[in-house]
Amino acid sequence: MSRNYLFRQDDPAVAALRYGRAGKTVDRVGCGLVAIYNVMKRLGCPQELSAVIQEAQRLHMPWLFGLFGTKPRSLGRYFRKMGVPFTRTDSCAAFREQLGGAAAAIVCTWNDKRTDGIHFYTIFNENGRLTSLNLCCADAPLPFSASSLRGDRFITGYLFFDSEQTKSP
Repeated sequence: MSRNYLFRQDDPAVAALRYGRAGKTVDRVGCGLVAIYNVMKRLGCPQELSAVIQEAQRLHMPWLFGLFGTKPRSLGRYFRKMGVPFTRTDSCAAFREQLGGAAAAIVCTWNDKRTDGIHFYTIFNENGRLTSLNLCCADAPLPFSASSLRGDRFITGYLFFDSEQTKSP
């Protein structure tokens, strides 16, 4: 896996970039943006993170001016604008079921305490081997198991299939 992926949102190359009118930094509220960046790169449509930020702002994706990062169900706006097919589900069970056939996915989940906010992270599927990026602070992709997804914390998930498997949004 190329080093050009962002394995964590506090990567020094992007941590200080600002998002939303509140001016919060990527290291604080940029998990959704990092997830979009990683999926676009994985799907062969790489973009600079600064371009992802600008488009997300144009599409009104920041949650309360960016104070809370990105609205959980707004990522579809970005992918539709970019012409990237996806499936979104609010069901943890349905997400787990479809994850094995997806090339990539984005999960939005509550942090350990719901008062600590939400977190987006990316999952890649390499021939049945699942790895996560930005699930926690790491400098490489980490092994991932669909069984670790908890229904009581799951908010929504986005799935991206290879072209022959593409599902409509």
